[in-house]
Amino acid sequence: MKLFKKLKVKKFVKQISPDIKVKFGRALECEPTENTIYVSFKSNEIDKKTFMEYVKELDNTCQFNDLVLGILHEIGHIFTYDENDEEPYLQDTELLSLLYKEQMLSAEELNRFYLRLDMESKATKWAIEFAQANQMFVSRFQKQIS
Repeated sequence: MKLFKKLKVKKFVKQISPDIKVKFGRALECEPTENTIYVSFKSNEIDKKTFMEYVKELDNTCQFNDLVLGILHEIGHIFTYDENDEEPYLQDTELLSLLYKEQMLSAEELNRFYLRLDMESKATKWAIEFAQANQMFVSRFQKQIS
């Protein structure tokens, strides 16, 4: 079953952009300068909860699940990469990490702030817009991997 899902993910991504490489790892991640996304079928409950809360905040009509939107979010990093300034992002993530390590932020608070960083927000907005504009295509993919 896992192999089937991996094949479906690769096919889905290639239909969006044949230039994007898909690898499988421990988390959903992206290396935009390498045109590579990393996909994981395991999700942290806090990450899932805060991500879907943010999606609903941006568009409460979006009906796609966290895995599909997470994959699209990582693709969104590639498509929005040139719009971003990495320096403030790196400074902000370093500060958030420090606050979390010093127990000044909970995991949920960390995620809520992180998701609203400009670079993350743009990727999420791209994911939602793509999913809403291509509902049949994305729905078919969601059914295949569910």
